[in-house]
Amino acid sequence: MTNYFYELKRRNVLRVGAAYAVVGWFVIEVVDTIAPRMAMPEWVPGFFIIAVLIGFPVVLLIAWAFEMTPEGLKRTAEVDIEDSITATTGQKINFVIIAALAGVVLFQQFAPSLSVLAPFSSGAGDTKPITIAVLPFSDLSAGGDQEYLGDGVAEEILNVLAGIDGLKVISRTSAFAFKGQSLPIPEIAAALGSSHVVEGSVRKQGSRVRITAQLIEVAGDTHLWSETYDSDVADIFRLQDEIASKISAALSTRLGLALTAVERETPEWDIAAYELYLRARQLVLARIDTPGAIRLLETALELEPEFADAWAEKAAALALAAYDLSRYEAGYAEAFATYDEAWSAASHAIELDAGHPLGVAVQGLVRMNQGRFIEARVLLDRALSQKNPSDNAVLWMAILHSQTGDYQRALATLEDGLRASPTAPNLLRWRDRILAYLGRWQQVWDQREAAAVVEMVSTERLRQIAGLKDGAVSAAEFEAWVAATDDAISEREADLVGLLAPAVSQGAGASFGRQELQDAMADDYEMSPDLVLALGADISEVLALKAERLLDAPNQNLSTYFWMDISSNFRALPGTQRLFSAMGFPAYWDLYGWPETCRRTGVDSFVCD
Repeated sequence: MTNYFYELKRRNVLRVGAAYAVVGWFVIEVVDTIAPRMAMPEWVPGFFIIAVLIGFPVVLLIAWAFEMTPEGLKRTAEVDIEDSITATTGQKINFVIIAALAGVVLFQQFAPSLSVLAPFSSGAGDTKPITIAVLPFSDLSAGGDQEYLGDGVAEEILNVLAGIDGLKVISRTSAFAFKGQSLPIPEIAAALGSSHVVEGSVRKQGSRVRITAQLIEVAGDTHLWSETYDSDVADIFRLQDEIASKISAALSTRLGLALTAVERETPEWDIAAYELYLRARQLVLARIDTPGAIRLLETALELEPEFADAWAEKAAALALAAYDLSRYEAGYAEAFATYDEAWSAASHAIELDAGHPLGVAVQGLVRMNQGRFIEARVLLDRALSQKNPSDNAVLWMAILHSQTGDYQRALATLEDGLRASPTAPNLLRWRDRILAYLGRWQQVWDQREAAAVVEMVSTERLRQIAGLKDGAVSAAEFEAWVAATDDAISEREADLVGLLAPAVSQGAGASFGRQELQDAMADDYEMSPDLVLALGADISEVLALKAERLLDAPNQNLSTYFWMDISSNFRALPGTQRLFSAMGFPAYWDLYGWPETCRRTGVDSFVCD
């Protein structure tokens, strides 16, 4: 036995085995890292592992039976021990072992920064997250009446994926902007800036549901994973979590990443309550039949009183209803009461699910429209501090900035939101509005293609106005556009818009009839200032007329117009500073910074230019 171990050592069998193991380890590490990133088949890493394992005993047998000599490789039995150079060969093998070990360590340390091996790395070496978009699932049900269910399944999968570290998930608002459009996946992905897309379908028949989902890697239009599930509809919550888990596993395998999901308890809501919630949510998001949505949510909550998402959605619906009421003076009293209901519903959601994102955001919206700006800021900051904040939270924070005089911060907030949600209609609309308030009409016109998928008359109107001011759109073309779209805007607004083109083309903006504006704002104060802004007319008299009653209004959006250049005469009016103090602007500015248009001149005094 002693002679046997002596021979193993003398023939360098042990060293060769060690060298082979280390070199094999190095090869496996390299292949396992680069295979998924070079789009190699999934079997390649496993093949190399098996090959290395099979080769190990073969190499040991060769090391035992053969020996390296100055004349080349010879059978060990043919080499005289006195002529053997195994000692020298052993030293060389030691160097191989050391070099291979160093290679493994260095590769593990520096491989992520190598551009060839890390296609998702930025030039600075920071790893970019995988960007994934979950598109609305198609309704393949016989009656075609389960669209809400397909939307709900897609959204829940999106929510689960959003909790996974290493994934950047495109917001629901942007991903769902392509609903009903027959566009190729690469085109949708390019618009969203996503590297991967999840799409699927839902087919419900009675109490059974079939869900098909697939994960697509946009580069190469490759299907990484696809599966179909048949189950009872009551099992839909588990299926949603399972699909998200399978998608995460597929991405991990394909890209060689360790994606870790946030632990969450799979909900087990009454399925009837869940379906009512989904139907209501669809109505709220579409801004149609808000009262009907509230009734559906109330029924759902009768079935599931602790359904936090339903409470939050009810709060959002009530806040929207209150806003609609607040646009007209006759609805002020009811609007105040409805805002109180929205606050209460949001509080229920937060009690049931601590820090519920939508619940907190709605409370911020309520406080903002009640003119309690500091409270609104605290709440919206809290909503935005959460992972993957909603587009609503981003939008409402931008509106708060615009109401309190900071257009630049409002624009920055919107731009940040659009990086995560590039086709969100309301974010695009408000970005254009803020650019217009800043007088940056050329940008409004230049960015018109960025929102080509968004069908929103108010957004397109701003772009048409921008083109009119820039000369890219003639007065005749503008009037033709108005004629083609006036069924989508109010009759009064259509009349005013119809006056806009000739006024601009004739350079008559500054002398545009104030009476028409005052008459229009008697019913709806939010619409007309945009038109005046386009003309470049002085709106001081119009603002002063409406501002007198602003302290008693349950909607503070009019203050958005206070800070434009063309509002400077309004800011100089004798009673304006008293109004600003009563609205709480100085206290807010002391905490969060003063806008460019106003500055403090003393402990109890300030001036606005």
